[in-house]
Amino acid sequence: MPLQRSGKDFTIMKVLPSGVYQFRFIVDGRWRYAPDLPWAKDDAANTYNILDLQLCSVVK
Repeated sequence: MPLQRSGKDFTIMKVLPSGVYQFRFIVDGRWRYAPDLPWAKDDAANTYNILDLQLCSVVK
């Protein structure tokens, strides 16, 4: 999914159902993660970020 540039930041807006998501970024052809966000490593030692939306509720 391509990100949109906003000043020096890059953003994307998506509607996601409740759940736990893993993500990372491709920067200059290399996989990256954001070390200031929750992260984990898989069995192959790949590092990725975690987004936990299990306890989120919809605000109307």
